[in-house]
Amino acid sequence: MRITRITFAALLLCLPLAACSSSGDGDKPPTKTTGAATPATPTTPAALALGASAQTDGAGHPINGTGGGVLELTPTTVVYTTTGTGQKPANGLFVTVAYKARSVTAVAAAQAAPIDGGGWQWIAPDGQAIDALRGNTASVTPDGFTAAGPVQPGSFQWRSATIDITEAQRGGTIVYIDGSHHAFQWKLPAQDAGPEVAKLKKALGA
Repeated sequence: MRITRITFAALLLCLPLAACSSSGDGDKPPTKTTGAATPATPTTPAALALGASAQTDGAGHPINGTGGGVLELTPTTVVYTTTGTGQKPANGLFVTVAYKARSVTAVAAAQAAPIDGGGWQWIAPDGQAIDALRGNTASVTPDGFTAAGPVQPGSFQWRSATIDITEAQRGGTIVYIDGSHHAFQWKLPAQDAGPEVAKLKKALGA
């Protein structure tokens, strides 16, 4: 009988403790599983087709930063040649893209320059990026497609970009980096295309 009483008393003492323990655990919020954050997948801007327009930020003044505006660029024609206004490509082939540059706001808009991290480049089908200043492009100046400087409001200019590439790098993507360092891409065919082909090839002497 003595053993029974002791056991019963011990059981009574344990019950409140168990109840308290159970109640305390119930008040706790559920434990969250922690782990390394999943990095965001970088996005690549969708490439436009030849003939499509993109509204780009104009380049600011190199000293006081004013200017800007919006420059609408429309690549219309692409040609591949082995000569360009008397120059020979160092890598075997010139790709020249003719495009319209139009100011679409009330202020003049200038194109971004390579010295400021802007301008044109070529991305080959295998992904290699090729600077427009590479090779023998500096003196390729097709008449009628060499306008430069700010484009005045309500007007447009014909311009061109020439890049020195290899034969295997045909059919790539031309990229323009604007005054705010935004990238715009156009996927181009591997053969001559566009309404200005004959005029552009004649101006190149090809």
